[in-house]
Amino acid sequence: MNTNPKVTKIALPAAGGAFTPIPMTIVAGKVDVMEDPSLNGGVAQGLTGFYTDTQPGSSSAAGPFPNQGPQQVWLPNTAGQQGGAYQPIVFGGTDGRVHGGEGDYVGADGTIILRLTSNSATPTGVIMREWA
Repeated sequence: MNTNPKVTKIALPAAGGAFTPIPMTIVAGKVDVMEDPSLNGGVAQGLTGFYTDTQPGSSSAAGPFPNQGPQQVWLPNTAGQQGGAYQPIVFGGTDGRVHGGEGDYVGADGTIILRLTSNSATPTGVIMREWA
């Protein structure tokens, strides 16, 4: 696995707006997504949205990558909290279920892994880090 991740910033609308797809940009064995601390004066808004089914081909109103499971909220990590309710949202690597070095990958360029908005009335953004 590469030491330095590829970093992509993605803007998100306020709560109640359309969910923004979060697509991968490379073939990656680990991906994490968290709020961009450079926005909103460093005050995290939280994220709300859905994981998506990474296997394209299903037909749904959400497109070829339909929502998977219930809508959920990921809270800012302000005091070292861990677990599925806190950021960063982690896919693969040592913290996930697949390992790139073993030939298993989270996905490839264009794979939508999440659909997100801010969890407040204030728009925000995320940083997605991908390790090949």
